[in-house]
Amino acid sequence: MKQLYLHIKLAALSMLLFSACTQDEIMNQANVEKPITDGILSIGSVKVDDFIESTESRVINDSKTVTFEAGTDINDANGDELGILLIDESGKAYANVAFKFVNQNGENKWLNKTNEYYSSKIKKAIAYFPYTEIAENLPSSIEELKQIFLNKDVSFEEKDLLVSETTEFHAASMDINFTHAFSMLTFSAEATTTTSKGNKITYSLQLSDVAFSIGDNLYTPELVNGKYVCLIDNETLAKDEFRYFYTANNTPYVKTVSNETPLILEANKSYSFPCPINTGEGTAMAAGDFYCVSSDDVLVLPGNAAGIPEGWTCKGIVFHVIDSSDSGSGNEWSTFLTNNQLTEADLLGYNGKHGLVVSLINDNNYGTPIDNVNTWGTCFTDYAESGNKDLSNGYKMTQLLTANSSNNGITFTGLNLHKDETIVGTTSWYIPSFNELKYLVRGKNSEAQSSEGLESVNSQLSKINGEELSGSIPSITFISSQGFCLMQSDGQENGWHGIPGSEKVRPICAF
Repeated sequence: MKQLYLHIKLAALSMLLFSACTQDEIMNQANVEKPITDGILSIGSVKVDDFIESTESRVINDSKTVTFEAGTDINDANGDELGILLIDESGKAYANVAFKFVNQNGENKWLNKTNEYYSSKIKKAIAYFPYTEIAENLPSSIEELKQIFLNKDVSFEEKDLLVSETTEFHAASMDINFTHAFSMLTFSAEATTTTSKGNKITYSLQLSDVAFSIGDNLYTPELVNGKYVCLIDNETLAKDEFRYFYTANNTPYVKTVSNETPLILEANKSYSFPCPINTGEGTAMAAGDFYCVSSDDVLVLPGNAAGIPEGWTCKGIVFHVIDSSDSGSGNEWSTFLTNNQLTEADLLGYNGKHGLVVSLINDNNYGTPIDNVNTWGTCFTDYAESGNKDLSNGYKMTQLLTANSSNNGITFTGLNLHKDETIVGTTSWYIPSFNELKYLVRGKNSEAQSSEGLESVNSQLSKINGEELSGSIPSITFISSQGFCLMQSDGQENGWHGIPGSEKVRPICAF
């Protein structure tokens, strides 16, 4: 019996060994790697090194500090993704695993989108950002990956490849320390201006036709955060081979490096090149300037600025400078104060100048009408100038509307997004009169839309990601039995609008 029992145990053991070998052979034939743990490949931490300025031992954030946007779940169209190339012992990449940055229960984490397991097959991993689909011939080195990104016709942000290579894993988890795969060249011109409190501020100037050449290759930088930047790889800048070009105030310039020793560019380093210009570019306030605030100080930044200086917040675009050069009560500024029942003490101006500012965003429409246009008209009872299209009285008209709307059963919502904001040196936000819309859309001296009006304003709004103006713009100017007067973005009058419709109000203010 003992001998028979022993035979049974040996037979069972043989079957188990056979089964295991068969399973291994099947998995090998199917090219399936058994996980050495039950853990799904995961990311423990992600850090990003900023570009290092080549001339000093310091980190700079002048073009792009990388921050990741989290989606709501793994299938959210929003949210960033990074990739991890898995490389086997032969040195070949066999997987391109996507990880999604997701906020779950208030915690940001990177989630493995395909549930790829950590296995003994992984001998090395290359993490990179941003993730890209690679149909075939997966890159097995950072150099091969760089070639894919160099051939992309995309913006600076999408082309700024971050890489991290590792052979160390903590169980199924890996830590990622990204560096920039390419060198960055930056080109910029600077000027100074003065705040309302007399502080000197340095800002970047907008240039045009910025380009540079290395040998026979011509490159076009991209404007990012006030500097013109470009990513390049494995290049050497020699005095006779490297040139850069730019235009300022309609004057073209050509520059080159002065050092005799060629400059060999390194990955993750930034190389800055100044773009000096001839002086005398004018500092007088003009339409297109940026109205900026910082704490209790004001900066009207010239319109030729390439971006907003750090520490300042742009609140709107100056679209009309109110002429106060004439003496006496007949000048434009005195008339504006009288029309709106304001005093000089209410608005001290900026370095002796005054003007009108348009908000960066639309507000709501007027609100809920009752039954006819005259319901709104009762808010302006006894104000004879309510329908005057040649008067800049939007502030006063808005005050009449907000003060009287509750008495007339009107739900006024036209300034809901702006009503609680107080900006240093300005009136509260208000709805422009039709005359003020003329300045905004047509420019100061034009009866039709011109480059001095909406085209210029929209160009400035696009620089700072403001909401561009289009369609029909409502004014506060009102004629009883006819309604509010509208203007189209092409500069044409759109007549009188009986009961307020869906047109969004674009608030303005005065300083």
